[in-house]
Amino acid sequence: MNKKWKIEKLRYSKKLKNIADLILEQRISKLINLIEKYLNDKNEENLHDVRIALRRVRYNLELFLVCYDESSFSKFYIKIEKLQNLSGQVRDIDVMLLNLKKIEERGVKIEKDLIDKILEERSNLENELIDQLNKFLKGKSLKQFLKEINYLEVI
Repeated sequence: MNKKWKIEKLRYSKKLKNIADLILEQRISKLINLIEKYLNDKNEENLHDVRIALRRVRYNLELFLVCYDESSFSKFYIKIEKLQNLSGQVRDIDVMLLNLKKIEERGVKIEKDLIDKILEERSNLENELIDQLNKFLKGKSLKQFLKEINYLEVI
């Protein structure tokens, strides 16, 4: 596990662990809800919300590394990181398409083949993201980490 963001003077304590559990429980619960919302309604806004929630979980995890078992922490962190990167790739295409639309509105002709290729790539990435989100929700790393933070409603 890359510990480049480890906070040197931060030490484990029960109080810190309780705070970390509370924060991560809320962040992960929100993430799960937003993933489910996105899976039920795959629109750009819901995708954006999932991406933000993934970022919040990931960065909060980084703060509290000292509180958790490195093995389950690492597995969970890596899943979150991969989902964040994949959702970012889909989101980047959405932004690219918006920018191309603005360019077209200014009178510049964009080849249909180019748009079709971009839409095909977006579809492929989104399908992969959907598959990975479903696996994440049903996966061992999420269940193990939820136990680690004493989450009452373990999926």
